[in-house]
Order: sequence, then structure tokens, then C-alpha cells
Amino acid sequence: MIVLSIIQLTFRESLAKKTFIAFFSISTFIALLLLFALNLDVVDGFQSTISVFGKESSSTIDLREIIWGVEGGLAVFLFTGGLFMALFATSNLFTNLMQPGFVDLFVSKPVSRLGVISARFGGAVAIVAFNIFYLVIATWLILSIKTGLWNWGYLLSGILIVVTFAVLYSLVTLLSVLTGSSAFSLMITYLILFFSPLLLQRDRIYALLSSRIYGIIVDGLYYILPKTSELGNITQKVVRGAEVASWMPLWSSMLFGLAVFGLAALVFCRKNL
Repeated sequence: MIVLSIIQLTFRESLAKKTFIAFFSISTFIALLLLFALNLDVVDGFQSTISVFGKESSSTIDLREIIWGVEGGLAVFLFTGGLFMALFATSNLFTNLMQPGFVDLFVSKPVSRLGVISARFGGAVAIVAFNIFYLVIATWLILSIKTGLWNWGYLLSGILIVVTFAVLYSLVTLLSVLTGSSAFSLMITYLILFFSPLLLQRDRIYALLSSRIYGIIVDGLYYILPKTSELGNITQKVVRGAEVASWMPLWSSMLFGLAVFGLAALVFCRKNL
């Protein structure tokens, strides 16, 4: 019961932030745009006429390309702007939790510290998942009903985006518990998020390095840190129904998230609050 109370409180704190209100408003606007402004005239599985805000243009294009393009664009928006906003909006949940008097309210109850940190983390992931799946499911239903094409890969992309957030948020959690600074935690997480594409091009970086030891360090960072750039590519392939050559970036990133959250829980349980 106490755990559910912590999750509920996390929901209230997150929903009170203007960032989530803005994200929800943007999602609603996109859904309404697809519902009312976009009309497709479908003939034998091909789009013959497309109308946006009443302006028509005629052509013959494979309908799947249109749907994959729109859904792929929405997935990119969620994987970039959505993750950026979600991390920003939830970055101070753990620093707030550790404020004097606030944490005492929970640790004094018949619930372990592991239960407290797990409920706090789960609440943050749940509120982000709600926002992401609100847009994904709404736009998926609208596009599918309008065209008759049900792209289940688009729904799966929502799961991948939520998993990516959970992995990155585990790092925010650990840094917040260690330093008590949400700003520092957020900056380091953003640094890793934007550094990932460079590590993906590590074969080209080797030529610029003066010593083999630096190449080993770069390789170590690649295999240890979350592979957000490759997770983004996998998300796009899933949306378009393309074959994913390797799921290694997903399971290795998930292992990173589990290890980092486990370390965060250990520090939180032993921390003098």
C-alpha cells in the first residue's frame, strides 16, 4: 500500500510539471491533425489522392510507404524530443525524495528503502510510458482505421522508446543518489545520449588516436554505455518492418540499466538520509 502511495505521489509531481502538460498538448495536436486534416483516397492498396487542410494532390504511391513515413517520423520525434522532455521533467524526482523530512515520511513506514527507490523509479517510468503510448496508440489507431493497414511494429517502437528511457533514467537515478544534484545528473545523461552516435563511428575515430590504449578505452565505452543511437536505428527498422541484424544494442543497454539501478539501490539503502 505504501509502495502504491509513492507511485501515486510520483504521478502527481510529474503531472504538475508544465513539461508533461506541453508534451500531452503536442501529442493531442498531432493526433487531431491526423484525424481531421489528413484524408487519403485509397484505391487497391495504393494512395491516389491525399488531402491536407483541404488541399488535394494526386499521385500513385504505395500506401505502406506513406504510413511507414508518418509513423517513422513520429517515432523519431518520440525518441529524440520525447526522451529529452521526459528526462528533463523527471530529473529531480530523486533529489526531491532525499530532501530532509520528505524521505523520512517514507522510510519511517513499514516499507524497505529498496521498495521506496523501486516505487519512485517505477512511477517515473509509468508516467513517461503513459505519455508515449498516448501518442503512439492514438496515432496508430487513426492511421490504421483511415488506411486499413495495421502496422504492429509501430506499437513495438513505443515499447523500445520506453525501455530506452528506463535505461537512461537508471543513470539519472544513480547520479542523483550519489550527488544530490538533478542538474548534474541530467547533464551527464544528456552527454551520454549525444555521445552515442560518435561511439557508433568508433572505426573512424581510431585513425585519429595516437595510442592503441585510447582505442581500447573507446571500445570499452561503446560496450559499456547505453547504445542510444543504435536503439534509435532499431526503432526505425521495427516501424518499417525491416530486419534487425542484431539485438545486441538492446540487451546490452538493458543490462547496463539493471546494473546501474542495482548500484543506485545499494547506495540509497546504505546512504545516511
